[in-house]
Amino acid sequence: MNDMELYLRYFPVGKKVGVGIPLPNAEVFRDWAVIHDIDEDLVSLQLSRDDLPEEVSLHYGQILELRGGSENNGYSCRAIVVSEGDARELLLRLIGEIVSDELREFYRIDAFLPIKYFVSKEQHIDRLRKQWEERRVIRQQRELARLDNRWTNVILPENSGLPPESRPESAEATEDVEREEKEREEIERKSWDSVVPLAANVSGGGLRIVTHQAFEDGEYVLLEIMLPSPQRVIDVVGRVVFEHRNYAAGSDTEYFNTGVQFVYIDERDRDAIVIYISTIQLKRIRQLRERYLYREPLESGVPSNAFGMFGVKITILSAILLLIVLAFLANYFWRYSVERPKGEIERTFEEGVTKYRDRFK
Repeated sequence: MNDMELYLRYFPVGKKVGVGIPLPNAEVFRDWAVIHDIDEDLVSLQLSRDDLPEEVSLHYGQILELRGGSENNGYSCRAIVVSEGDARELLLRLIGEIVSDELREFYRIDAFLPIKYFVSKEQHIDRLRKQWEERRVIRQQRELARLDNRWTNVILPENSGLPPESRPESAEATEDVEREEKEREEIERKSWDSVVPLAANVSGGGLRIVTHQAFEDGEYVLLEIMLPSPQRVIDVVGRVVFEHRNYAAGSDTEYFNTGVQFVYIDERDRDAIVIYISTIQLKRIRQLRERYLYREPLESGVPSNAFGMFGVKITILSAILLLIVLAFLANYFWRYSVERPKGEIERTFEEGVTKYRDRFK
């Protein structure tokens, strides 16, 4: 079943769905809507309210989240706004896969990832949330500035119709932004060079790692996770849900199995983790499938390799048993020829020969 068929199955006409609209402060405003029409990946829906709050805005190209299903069997899919006009009437284009809530939270995989973690001196959850939101806003502003700079270079070439006196300042400002961005990226990259990847069991809802540091249950920790290809640094506020000694990891120092639940994580970062997990799992399934296909001809040719060493052993044992039987039969017939009882004719002949020899002695 392709994506278009899945969209039609999970988001049929008349279905009531939840709509998640991202806010500038990394929060999500949630509303509900009714689907009016669906054509392949294009969905027309109507929001429940006529007017949205002042802090909530919708615009062309904005990415939303549609959620359906029941509480214990929910699923979601991202969609991009492709219409302008009345905010209550929306035309969306579904993008990506339909992901179940169970998959997002509990689908796990073992991987080696560069991870930075430390216990914050601040353990008040509201203050941690505020600090996390501030960091998110800064990163979003940097990303927007980088994108604006890229589009400026594309849309406004050097020979555009801008006044000449404004071009040098614009070019110089662009170069300054690019230089600062490269310097910042270089510093950030070097900060990760010394981080040794950890063996982590990671999911969209948390992770389990082996640490040298003991934590307390319920303690809040700050995490930075580096996802590869493409590189993405994920900022998370987590809570320790379990911690116990790991004696099998080594005796040179103390090791602890530590489980961390994600408390504050941007949903786009959670999506990135889920996509990374799915990609790794698909690669492993593909490798197993190729290995199975490689072994299949050997397994189908049972006479050539099914016996294997077992067939060789059977052949050797059969040969030894045959030699034993032949030796037993040879010994039996030899003894029979030597010790067999003599017949009447043979005895009469031997007696006649003996008397003949005695007569001429």
